[in-house]
Amino acid sequence: MSQVAQLLRAFDDSWSHECESLRSVPQGVTPEESSWQDSSYAAEPLVQGIPEAGAIRWDIAHLEHCARHYTAILRERPITDEPLTPPSEATDLPDLIDRLERVRRAFRREIEKLNDKDLLTPCARRMNVDEFLLMTIRHEAWHAGQLAVIRHLYRHHTSKLVP
Repeated sequence: MSQVAQLLRAFDDSWSHECESLRSVPQGVTPEESSWQDSSYAAEPLVQGIPEAGAIRWDIAHLEHCARHYTAILRERPITDEPLTPPSEATDLPDLIDRLERVRRAFRREIEKLNDKDLLTPCARRMNVDEFLLMTIRHEAWHAGQLAVIRHLYRHHTSKLVP
């Protein structure tokens, strides 16, 4: 199996594994849950066009934005100045998830164009293509874990509200 094929397998697995994946974690999230923000994030500054930090919608919007940004980097590599990538205009969770799926597919198509020799070429942030792709996979896994924690905190919070 080529190195690119192995990276694609990890990329796909981080999204679609039946558990512990970015796709499985937000399943069944209600609109209220998607906007809930733990008090530990209340002091975080708001960024124009992005939901409140610490909310599930923020994580999904952030990942959608990053996937578009990473796709542009991979297309334009090697780069020293990263392209400006505006935030998504979507605000509700189903639309954000749909957009995230679409931009991940575009990012995957860019990865599919690579060969193993390309992985050693410069990309961005003083990383070669291989290092850059591994970072993107870790980044998604990191946020999938954060989403799972947010959901746990939300359930704990709402259970204290019910007498």
